[in-house]
Amino acid sequence: QVFSRNGVSYIPNNYGGKWQGVVLAWKALVQSLNIPAIRVLDMVGFDAVIQRAATLLHITDRQEIERTFPRVYPLALGVVALRPIQLARAFAAFGNGGKAVEPIAVRSVEDRLGRVILDPEREVRARLRAQGAATQLISAENAALMTNMLEKTVTMGTLAVASERGRAFTYQDPATGRSFVMPVAGKTGTTQNWSDAWAVGYSPYYTAVLWFGFDKGDRSLGLHSTGATLAGPPWARFMRAIH
Repeated sequence: QVFSRNGVSYIPNNYGGKWQGVVLAWKALVQSLNIPAIRVLDMVGFDAVIQRAATLLHITDRQEIERTFPRVYPLALGVVALRPIQLARAFAAFGNGGKAVEPIAVRSVEDRLGRVILDPEREVRARLRAQGAATQLISAENAALMTNMLEKTVTMGTLAVASERGRAFTYQDPATGRSFVMPVAGKTGTTQNWSDAWAVGYSPYYTAVLWFGFDKGDRSLGLHSTGATLAGPPWARFMRAIH
């Protein structure tokens, strides 16, 4: 399919060059199809997409937004340079009912006697109580829809092999002996020439991001080093262990 903007034509391909035809949104997301992502950008418009992305990533400065998000069709495929903490913050909102999650590096600091001398987490909680609640970035309904689609990435998509189709997140309740499956949602990402490999995902309790790459984007991780094959397995092992 040919997309055109300001007189410039753009002809994208899906990974592997295969045309899938008309697909459901969840299937396009699960299989990381490029063309449906660009069609959504074309239908919704650059302004709406950039504003939503900036909100989720907590980029508020207008000049920084203009620098970060180029108004070109590859924007839909992930040409934006981000820090892992930004991506974690965005995905954490999906698992938090659409409400913002403020990341902190240190939860608390104790002295040698076990007394808390610094408590950043308490300060964040106090600030949230003072303002009434965490900021609602997207509706709870939108967050639930995103989670529903991203859970399929874990069970049947690009994270299925790493997570054993979700079975890796099966646990046993020590009190009752009953088994249960922790709901986990996620997404992988791979940049041009296999320069970056990403895996990001969340449960109702934790969000984790794993990135493989270089300081300079002109280097390659190696042929077919994708988010699914490189970042997915250690991400799944971490999510299994942390729960």
